[in-house]
Amino acid sequence: MGADKRLDRQIGSKFDYGPRRIDSDIPDLSASWSAKADDYTTDIIPGYRVGETRQAGSFDDLVGLFHDRYEKLSRVLIHESGKHPSGTIKQIVNNWTDYTRSPATILGIVMNIRRTKSGGRMVEIEDTSETTITVFIRADDPAAGTLLHDDVVAVTGTFESKTGEMFWVNEVQYPDILHGHMNKGGSEFDPVSIGFISDLHYGSKYFKEKEWNKMMKWLNSSAETAKNLKYLVIPGDGVDGIGIYPGHENNLIETDVYKQYSTLAAMLDELPDHITPILSPGNHDAVRPAEPQPVLEPDIQQDFNSAIHTGNPGRVNLSGLDVLTYHGKGIDDMVPLMNHVTYERPAEAMKEMLRKRHMAPLWGERNALSPEEEDQMVIMDKPDIFVTGHTHAHQVEWYRGVPLIVSSTFQGLTDFMKMLGNKPKIGYLTAYNIQNRQSRVIKFAEDGVK
Repeated sequence: MGADKRLDRQIGSKFDYGPRRIDSDIPDLSASWSAKADDYTTDIIPGYRVGETRQAGSFDDLVGLFHDRYEKLSRVLIHESGKHPSGTIKQIVNNWTDYTRSPATILGIVMNIRRTKSGGRMVEIEDTSETTITVFIRADDPAAGTLLHDDVVAVTGTFESKTGEMFWVNEVQYPDILHGHMNKGGSEFDPVSIGFISDLHYGSKYFKEKEWNKMMKWLNSSAETAKNLKYLVIPGDGVDGIGIYPGHENNLIETDVYKQYSTLAAMLDELPDHITPILSPGNHDAVRPAEPQPVLEPDIQQDFNSAIHTGNPGRVNLSGLDVLTYHGKGIDDMVPLMNHVTYERPAEAMKEMLRKRHMAPLWGERNALSPEEEDQMVIMDKPDIFVTGHTHAHQVEWYRGVPLIVSSTFQGLTDFMKMLGNKPKIGYLTAYNIQNRQSRVIKFAEDGVK
């Protein structure tokens, strides 16, 4: 066992990241890593399918989507956050004199945001009564820097007493995960781990074949962490695709997308028998660009012998843990609008997604969305693990009892990334142990940043 750990360290492991608080009955947390994954049953339950409803994209479809979002997140605000509305917006506005001293709570969806000279926000909110109200949020309120169009929120405050023309907000409540929440884990769960990588971009001339082969050799080794891995989750952009941007073909070594997939399938066949890959699409994959994205078509799936395919976003239960995979294109809409969200620290965007309980709240921005029969980007059920890719960064953090994993890429620095000034973090594999809730990070690039 000691030799196995030395092998891990030679490749570049960082050991045992865990939550700040662990409710666990495991006396020796390190023992969970020494278990052999092939001693335990592969237990995979795919979640709901996404992106498959037959909507025409009409105005009524769009209205229905936002009604569904409002109804779902209102239930979260009421039943989880305890924010019961004082009435509909129409009722509250008609009875504004009742709320000049006693506060009113309004549930609604954000229609418009305007920044004031003082740094505060004038926010127009609407609900299903088809009435709007404009409220004022102070500059020092944390929501002033994080509120987005199409967010569903509860605001509590009072009306200005003379005319009732101004509603002063004292509190903004998102449909957030509550403090004290902790994901599943402990001795009743198998002591196996889930691996996370993303954005292989096979077919690109920038694909890091050397680092990939180094990882595959390690996964097939006797290293303790490698033998503990039961699943490998890849949340999108397994291939580089074709025609994603002008001149894309000039950056490809394989211009046939079906050959890209067949080669990727052969690459994943090199995984040891105890590791099952979980594959979902991203914006470079051969599916529609609008989210939610359905699973890869059957003609592509048939090349994969053991992979489990999900849509984007995808839900899959792995040995009892509910894993939420999302490629992460919605991050592109958050970076320009929130100072604390950057491509170098995309976990901050993931925290906002959990806080808002929505992975892509903004309609009509950089990230294309499809008006499905229901809003499948809403996070109704709290995940046990939340993973994204897309940004070619790498992070492991926690938010209110949920581990956040930004999966690393196996694509080098492209011309487009040079233009943006982004430096990818290459060749990191994150392993998360289901039983002890700890993570280990193994680095396969020489410096991890190229």
